[in-house]
Order: sequence, then C-alpha cells, then structure tokens
Amino acid sequence: MLFATLLLWGASGGVARAQSDFIIQSIDNDFPSEIADAAGNDKNLIIFFHQAGCPYCDKMRARVFPDPKVDGYFTKHFVMIESNIRGSLSVVTPDGKTMTESDFGHKMRVRATPVIVFYDRQGHDVLRTTGYLDPQQFYLAGRYVEDGVYKSGKSFFRYLRDQSQ
Repeated sequence: MLFATLLLWGASGGVARAQSDFIIQSIDNDFPSEIADAAGNDKNLIIFFHQAGCPYCDKMRARVFPDPKVDGYFTKHFVMIESNIRGSLSVVTPDGKTMTESDFGHKMRVRATPVIVFYDRQGHDVLRTTGYLDPQQFYLAGRYVEDGVYKSGKSFFRYLRDQSQ
C-alpha cells in the first residue's frame, strides 16, 4: 500500500525537479564562450562554486534554486554553471586561461562554499557572494545584476538593506 501511494504521489507531480531551468551543464567548460552564448540570449552567466559535502551548497540546490520566484526570474535572465573547487576538469577561465576547476577555485580565492560569481554580458565579474543566500536574497542578487545597480557603485549589501526598508 505504501509503495502504491508513493508511486501515485510521484506520478502526480509530487517529486521536485532535479534541477532548475537556469542551471546548465557546460560541454567544454569554456567560460568565455558560455558568457558570449548567454549574452547572445540576453542573459548573464553565473558560476556556482561548490564542493562535495557542502551542506549550504546542497541547501541552495534544494531550497533556493527551485523556488518558483527564483527559478522564473533566473531562467529568464541568467545561465548558471557549477564548478567544483576540488575538481580536476579542465576549464577556460573568463579571462581565457586554461586550468583545472581546482586551480580556478584557488585563483578566485574560493575557500568556503558556496561562492556565486555573477558576470555581466561583457564577461566582467560584477557580484560575488559567499555562503548561503535565502530565496529572497538570491532573487535580489539577480535583480542587482540584471538591473545594473552594481554600475552605480552601491554595494550589494546596501542594496539588500534598502530593499528591506
């Protein structure tokens, strides 16, 4: 009886999506090409630095990325690629250098995860967050970048504070 109930629950859509729509898998981890492709679709690239066993990375994947407001907004405006800071895959960094994911994480000074780096359409990193962001904070990070607030010189943290008043 329990098996039948679980089967019906899963068939009725009770199972959460495994991945949000804005998260893609890069074929060659060539980030300049990914930035250009995203820009060609009027989107910005995000690199989500993570590592195995990171509870806050898992929490972002389980609670933040699938949030309907986040998923809808980010699917429209962003493309996100994950990069394992302990990984050995070869990547081409946004500045055109080839190295391993691990070396790229080190170059970006990623020590604790998650670290999320937002790039503009020209390939400049315009926002970097470290640690867990709740769905509203992550949504506002997207707005901060997409609306170009970073160009004004206002810090993301001041922007967050202003949004909560």
